[in-house]
Parts: sequence; structure tokens; C-alpha cells
Amino acid sequence: MFGRKRKTGRHERWLHKLFLPRLCSAAILTPIWDLIQDAEMFANAPGARRKTTVLSPKRPRLKNNDGRLPSVKSGLALLAVALCLMAFARADEPLPTWDDDSAKAWWAQNPSPDKWRPAVVQLRAQLEIKYKSDGASAFSDPNFQAWLEHLGWIQLGLDCPDILADPNNLTAFITLGNDPAVSHLFIQKLDPANSKRGALRVLLSLAKANLDDLNAYPALGVAFSLVFDKPFPSDWPHHQVDPHAVPIGDLDAVKRFNFYVQSDRDKKLELDLTQQTFENLKFLVDSEVSLSELAYAQANPQRIPYSQFQDAFFSIRYDYSRIKPPNFTYNWFYPTYKLADIEKNGGICIDQAYYATILGKGRGIPTLYFTGVGTGGGHAWFGYLSISGRWELDCGRYADQNYPKGYALDPQTWRIIDDTQLTNFFKNGVSDSNYAAAITGLAWARLHQGDPSSRQILDDTRSVMPELAQTWKIEAGVLPRTGASDDDQIKFYRDWITQFQSFAEMKFFGQEHLLTLLKKTNDPEADSVEQDIVLQNRSQDFDLGIVGAADVLSEKIQSGDWDGAKLQFQQTIRDFGGQGGVTLYDHVISYYIGSCLVAGRASQADDGIRFVEDRMPIDPTTQLGIDFAKLKAQVKAAQGDGSSAAASP
Repeated sequence: MFGRKRKTGRHERWLHKLFLPRLCSAAILTPIWDLIQDAEMFANAPGARRKTTVLSPKRPRLKNNDGRLPSVKSGLALLAVALCLMAFARADEPLPTWDDDSAKAWWAQNPSPDKWRPAVVQLRAQLEIKYKSDGASAFSDPNFQAWLEHLGWIQLGLDCPDILADPNNLTAFITLGNDPAVSHLFIQKLDPANSKRGALRVLLSLAKANLDDLNAYPALGVAFSLVFDKPFPSDWPHHQVDPHAVPIGDLDAVKRFNFYVQSDRDKKLELDLTQQTFENLKFLVDSEVSLSELAYAQANPQRIPYSQFQDAFFSIRYDYSRIKPPNFTYNWFYPTYKLADIEKNGGICIDQAYYATILGKGRGIPTLYFTGVGTGGGHAWFGYLSISGRWELDCGRYADQNYPKGYALDPQTWRIIDDTQLTNFFKNGVSDSNYAAAITGLAWARLHQGDPSSRQILDDTRSVMPELAQTWKIEAGVLPRTGASDDDQIKFYRDWITQFQSFAEMKFFGQEHLLTLLKKTNDPEADSVEQDIVLQNRSQDFDLGIVGAADVLSEKIQSGDWDGAKLQFQQTIRDFGGQGGVTLYDHVISYYIGSCLVAGRASQADDGIRFVEDRMPIDPTTQLGIDFAKLKAQVKAAQGDGSSAAASP
């Protein structure tokens, strides 16, 4: 998240000496250095001409340390510094109130990109002074928030000069800059994982195509920009269908945006898109199916009423013939994968979940596609934004299969997210009154990436909204890079565990890091933390307990403590055998038995197989049963080969 510090040159080190005592922020010096580099690049350009200057004989020549006359490059660099000094002379002015008049005045004073960089210097300095004066409370100040978002928009333009070289793009960029409803929302939601160039191109194309519609549907436009900023995963929508069978088409973001806008105005959608947040809408626009498929979904809304939309999953007949031996045809084998095809032919869980999600997206309902593993094997289900405004994340999730987690993809970043993270976000996210201030704090911290002050900024951000997990995760990455001691990091993770007592996954993450630090410092408390990880996650979040137990098992195997490994393995099966299912098999059973075989301990592996059979229910017709049978056969083959010379007593 936070990059390395750049190597500073002679001019930049001089600037730090000149300005740092005054403003103490490397972030402010960056645009000044950029100005100098711009000047030097201009001076070194192929067409740059130099003229001989006639100096008065009565005036001494200004020389460098090596006796040479100053170059034009140095002169231009000094000119850039002079411009920055002029900006700093105005930087002591208080941060102005943000309103339409002040925004228009800013653009009137800075109408073109060549004016923006000095203006950025001034604005950064004013924001810095405001933060140093108010601390964390600055993040809740509407003026600080708005000017920081404005700064982010201008910096985006400076970072993409080739895009703004097109006059039409430049005009659209400035027009959007005058309308914070779109540009500020875009900056708020832009993630470091986004392609900012790709996202900007999409947003500008929407503005050029129909600015009025973009202004009327700003969150929808930003959602398209930040989801279609780069290609979808190559195996979208999932890996159990040939991509050529999926009706992919109409991938132009402008065309898809217009489809949803017109559908909304024609009252074909279940929700008013002008009233939906970006966080909901990104789970609406995240598909590549042709618009005809989305139109098909709109054709018969009475078939599955919105109030009962969870039934969309079970409206598709389950094709049991595909999962019975000897078939096991998990992949879709029909030539096309349209909604109508699934309605006609039926499908297995992965097809049912896909059908429900696309049906929802066509009808204007944000939806999520989940996968997970439980007692018998893998499964797929879906979630959707219900008519009550709450997310329902367990539609089609079989309760008797003990799925500890459901995994989905965040379409903005294409990173894996799980249902516990989503539940926490929907509970402690945009609906929280402190969310906007916390996001402002994170944006301010990113502006200071690589600067030692970033840690204090993140501390202040945590104080604004302690329950926002994102801040803790970012600071966890910053601590080692800012020279935090082991004691400082131990305290940080103790605070982390205290904060997330009711959020098992985040608590587990903190415990894992605390355990690593305690072992590093040979603290005897490490053993109790290790036990807590397993004991506290035996029931609802048993997958975390299994992972913790697997870590202990791995340590014993790696150290050659086979007796200890056997005891740990048996204890883990006792703790989680009744519900662990595939998670337990993947993390513990397969690993332990396989390690025994590799070490030539076939007898110990066979003991492990028998122990599992006695204490863990395994249905031989499930994927878990099939995998376990294969593992058992490997152990039997190893014993037949006499691979037990080092077997345990």
C-alpha cells in the first residue's frame, strides 16, 4: 500500500533543508521537485535553444562551485523554485471554505494544466497547516475533506498528461472538476488497486457521451469507471464453464451505463439507481453478459418477486445426474450458457448461483456470487440487496454442511473477500457517521506514503473510526517500514485484538501477528496465544481454529517432532472432526498423512487414516469422500511397498 521512499537528488535535498523546518512534510516538497524536473526536461528537450548572455563588466559573474556558469537548466530550476516560493507566500492563508464560488474561483485562477502544479503546492501547504493545527478533527471538517478531494482530482490529471492532451478530454476533466458530485465521489472511491488511467478514461468517456446523465447518476457512473477500469478475470464468471459458451458482449461502458439509465427511467428495475450507493452499485454493474441477457432478466419479474428473490437459486432444477458416479460432470457441457439454457436444462449449485446473480443484475438488484467448502465438499450460493435495504448473504447456502466462510470477488479490485468481511463492512461502512472522516484520514495518509508522519496520521484515523479494519491493515504494513520496535508492534497487535473481539477473522489476524512477535522475542506468553487461537475458534469460525492448529502441526513436523505431530493431529481431529469437513481435510489431514508418507512413516500415516475414520463422518459419495479414499489408497500402496522403515513405534 505504501511505497518505498524515492532516492533524493542534490536539488531535492536542498529543498528539504529550505522548506522542511517550516512545514515538516516531504509530501509538500514533491510537487516542487516535480516542477524542477519539468523545467530540466524542458531545457534538455531536443528543440531547446540557448542564447549567449552579455554580462555587464561592472557585475561579477555568478559561477557554480566548479567555476562553470549556471546552465539554462539551473536557471529554469531556480525559476520553478521562485514560482513555488510565490505559492508558499500564499500558503499561510487559511484553508478557504469550500463552496461553488470557491471552486469556480480556483478554476478561473488555474484554467490550464500548466497552472495546476504550483496551485497544488499551495493547496497542500494549506491542508498541512490545517492538519497540524486541528489533528484528527481536521478529517471531519467538510472544507478539509472537499479540498483534499479536489487536490486528488487535480493530481490525477497531472499524473495522466497524455490523456488530457486530448482537448475534449481536458474540457471534460475541467467540467467534472467543477462538479464535486462526480469528481469528488470518484476520488473518494478510487482504490490503489484500481488502474487510475483506465478508470479516468471510462469516466471521461461517460462525461463526453452524456454529461447530464452522469450528473443524474453519479454513483452509477463511478461504479462503471472503477469496475471497468481493467479487464475482468479470464475465467469470469467461474471456472466450470467454457468462456466461449457464456454470452459475453456489449462491453463498452458507455453503452452499458446508458442501458441501466434507460431501464431505470422506464421503471424496469426493482431499485431507484439514483438512490443507491457506490458500494451497492459496484455489485450491480460487475458482469460482462450481453445487454440482451440483462433485458431477458427484466422480461418476467413476476416469475420471482423481489420480496422472495432468495428463491431464484432454487428456481433452477438441480441436475443430480452430473454429480453421481461414474459421471461427476461438474462442468457445464451444453453449447451455450444463457439464462434460458439454465432454465431449460437445470444445473448444479454453481449454475444456480450464477443464474440468480445475473437475473438480479438485469433487474437492478445488486448481487454477489459466493463459493465455499463444508462438510461434504465445495458449494456455491449467492447474496443480494434485499427489498428492506439489507444484504442477504446466505441464499442457497446449505445449513447442514457447515460452510465456515463464503468467498466472493470484489469487482473493483478482483480481490477475494469473504462474507464475514462483507458483513462487517455493511455494518461498519458507509452507514457509519464517522466513515467519511476515516476515509479522508486514509487519503491523507496515502498522500504522505513513505513519510514517517504517515504512522501518526494512521493513528489519528484509527481514533476517528476504530472499527474500520482497513486502517489497521494499512498501519500494520507501515509499522515495520517506519522502524517501529518489537514492543511497539506488540502493543499495536494487543490493541488490535481488543478492538476486534467480536470480529473473529480480524482478531485471528492480530493474534497470528502477535504470536510471531512473541516467538521472536522468546516471550513465554506465545504458548497461551497459540492455544487461544484454536480454542476460541472451535465453533462458528472453526476454519480459523483449523488454520491455527495446522500451523502448530506444521511446526512440529518441520522440527522432526513426529510424536508431537501425532498428538497434535489427533487433538485437532477430536476438536474439529465433527464439522471441519473439506477445510480440515485440506489443511490438516492431507498435509499430515502426506508428510508421513514423504518421511517414510507409512505406519504412522495408516494410524492417522484409522483415527480419522473412527472420529470423522465422511460420506463416500461426496468430493471429500472421494479425496479421502484416494489418500487411503496411497497409504495402502506405501505399506505394500514396505515404506515404513522409519515408522513410529
